[in-house]
Amino acid sequence: MNLAAIMNKKPITVAADDTMNAAIRKMKDQSFKHLPVVDAAGGVVGIVTDRDLKRASPSDATLLEVHELLYLLEKVKVSQVMTKKPITAEPNTPIAAAAGLLVKHKVGCLPVVEDGKLVGIVTQTDFLAYLAQGNK
Repeated sequence: MNLAAIMNKKPITVAADDTMNAAIRKMKDQSFKHLPVVDAAGGVVGIVTDRDLKRASPSDATLLEVHELLYLLEKVKVSQVMTKKPITAEPNTPIAAAAGLLVKHKVGCLPVVEDGKLVGIVTQTDFLAYLAQGNK
């Protein structure tokens, strides 16, 4: 079996010039931990994770006012906090090989690309769901 069988075929994405605040809102609204960053042609230029956003966010111990924090989050672009050139896979990649990529590169997801364009995303949760269904 290959990734096409378990991937999310309609991934939510952000653009590199979107604000950090926009990415945070998308993740919270959709309960995602990973957002592929795509260019205008649909090509993957990066990945931004909840960890990237937390690392770039002000500390809870900050003395800034709420409106100051929101202003700062609107100034930081996704391109400043994303991982550039993420590890990707193709829809016909065998599931075991894709899982091996997650382990080898210590990442939590793989954007799935075909002909240079994003066609899906597969996460650790997708692999666990696949295993929980009794698949090997």
